[in-house]
Amino acid sequence: MKKYKSLTNSETASFCGQLALLLPAGITLLEGIQLMEADAASDEGKELLAQIEASLISGKKFCEALAAANVFPNYVISMSLLGEEAGKLDIVMAKLADYYAQQASIAAAIKNAVRYPIIMLCLMTVILIVLLAKVLPVFNQVFSQLGSGLTGFSLTLMKIGGGLQAISGVFVCIFAAFAVVLFILSKNAKCRRRLRRILHSCFLTKNLFTDIAYSRFAGAMAMIVSSGIDIFKGIGLADAIIENELISKKLVTLQNALLDGDDVSEAIKKAEIFHAQHRRLLQISCKTGDSDRVFTKLSEYYENAAMNRLQRLVSAIEPCLVIIFSFTVGIILMSVIMPLIGIMSNIQ
Repeated sequence: MKKYKSLTNSETASFCGQLALLLPAGITLLEGIQLMEADAASDEGKELLAQIEASLISGKKFCEALAAANVFPNYVISMSLLGEEAGKLDIVMAKLADYYAQQASIAAAIKNAVRYPIIMLCLMTVILIVLLAKVLPVFNQVFSQLGSGLTGFSLTLMKIGGGLQAISGVFVCIFAAFAVVLFILSKNAKCRRRLRRILHSCFLTKNLFTDIAYSRFAGAMAMIVSSGIDIFKGIGLADAIIENELISKKLVTLQNALLDGDDVSEAIKKAEIFHAQHRRLLQISCKTGDSDRVFTKLSEYYENAAMNRLQRLVSAIEPCLVIIFSFTVGIILMSVIMPLIGIMSNIQ
């Protein structure tokens, strides 16, 4: 059986969204997959949908067909199983589409926010290397023509620049090898978990990733409650998509509280999930039967809070980079300009 690359959040949202539109119209699941296959824009998409269609024709459940394709997140497969058992697969697909569209939006916002500082850092590094390797030797020639030469700090910098220029080919190879190693490590689940653990506990990024985890959990709870899925099972599935060990520990407390007979709002209060005012809001909504709407609002709130934190963090990094770069360039230029001014004054 041909292997396909895992679907992105956007592709998963598109798949679930199309099914969510087709199923309520009285179209069977098999017919819906066939219609999607006919309208697929790419050959790979057609082949994937054909594989799912073949699994359904062979008598497999929808969740089993998704699992056999080996491209869907485990959360989608598990929620599809619960949706089939509850007879609410169309509702589950609609909620999954909204959820993964939200996750795609968060991922895109994070990438866009960090792209500019990374580009700025790379450009600054290149400029500093050019300054050391190309500009300082020009100043050294000027000093030589004036019967002197670079000394002290400026001479050391020029030697460093000459060394960088001499090993530029080796440096490029090392950088390329480093990039390849980082790419390989990024594909390793164990390394990703370690990196997440560092980011989730670092004082600079802890609150950011906590807000993201709360947004994911609230979005999952909104889907679970509105779909009529067993809450205890749903929370167990939600733990897999949060990917935050600190919040996962709170979910264990939440599940234990539910087993003790507490309702959802009381269990969330005991687990200390969400801010205190939001926990009180949930208590009221559970009494009025409006908890799914409140969970949706909380998901949006924490998503916006996370993006605001990220923007503030990036906004703080950018001026810091500019200050460090300007200070470094200023020190380099002053180390050669001040002696040059002294020599020129002696000549006069």
